[in-house]
Amino acid sequence: SPGSLSPCVSPQAVCCSDRQHCCPQGTTCDLIHSTCTSLGGSAPLAVLPTVRDVKCDEKTSCPNGNTCCRLSSGAWGCCPLEQAVCCPDHVHCCPQGYTCDPEGGSCLQGGGTRQPWVRKTPALPRGGQVTSGNVKCDEETSCPDGSTCCRMSLGTWGCCP
Repeated sequence: SPGSLSPCVSPQAVCCSDRQHCCPQGTTCDLIHSTCTSLGGSAPLAVLPTVRDVKCDEKTSCPNGNTCCRLSSGAWGCCPLEQAVCCPDHVHCCPQGYTCDPEGGSCLQGGGTRQPWVRKTPALPRGGQVTSGNVKCDEETSCPDGSTCCRMSLGTWGCCP
């Protein structure tokens, strides 16, 4: 849902059998209740984005659902949020409607609401090229490092952050 972060924050995320959702490592997909369950409780399922490019420039792109933000090196990075706010430290980003709070190491909303800021990942080369550091789904498709490739219901690849 808007303003919330994906519960799939582990590189070993669990791909659900419906091919549309994922859960963090150590949890189980409960499609009936739309939750990721574990001994400690449950959390909402994360919806897998489809693998489409968000074009940063002619040579680099980010997966669908990401925002292109510059890294400290000047290269493009990917923030795993749509229409994100790129933080001035060139390392983190925040959801739309939040501002970066470098002193608190978090994202701050007008009413005082805070949430953890998100770390960017390097952008992918355009044209289906797979480079080291990316998670290879097949010969033509890859996901950013730290993601899990999951099949979508139509058979296309999705990247679970």
